[in-house]
Amino acid sequence: MINFEREVKDPVLIEEMLKMFNIVNVDINGDDGYPYVVPLNFGFEVKDNKFIFYTHFMKRGLKVDLIKKNPKVCLEFSAFNDFPDHKYKGHYHDYRSVIAKETMKLIDGNKDYETFKRGYDLLYPCNNREIKPLENRPAIPPMYIGMVECDLANITAKSEFPLHSVEVFRLLMYTLKKLIKRKNK
Repeated sequence: MINFEREVKDPVLIEEMLKMFNIVNVDINGDDGYPYVVPLNFGFEVKDNKFIFYTHFMKRGLKVDLIKKNPKVCLEFSAFNDFPDHKYKGHYHDYRSVIAKETMKLIDGNKDYETFKRGYDLLYPCNNREIKPLENRPAIPPMYIGMVECDLANITAKSEFPLHSVEVFRLLMYTLKKLIKRKNK
């Protein structure tokens, strides 16, 4: 990171940033030596000073094969807003990003129901979707919940505009949403 004034280290601010993202790009080590990157929906929680991220996918396929071979992943969350006609604090755009590196565990609902259910329950609110409760389904869905548990040391975050408090972050987000609405009119 070159611009350290844009670095966000406060876990509370990182949590607020994560709430604004809808997609995580999961970087998996590919067989051919190149990263295999997959955009997925996600959920997360903060527990015991760790960020725990959840994704989901079918029990078969390239993602699963690659993760079973090498569970090291990199998670990338980002948002970029462009407003060329309405400068804000001298800038024509705004971005936020969070990157987390750790290993992904594949959680099978038939073997670890509680963890599977926790991840399942957290996936939908992140995308503003209603969840069909797991207990109302005829069976556990044939999928894995991918779980990545990260210490703050394995997370980096940055923001175009320096963030110093949750209040400043929320005010900034409110202002930027107004600029985006003006841009789209």
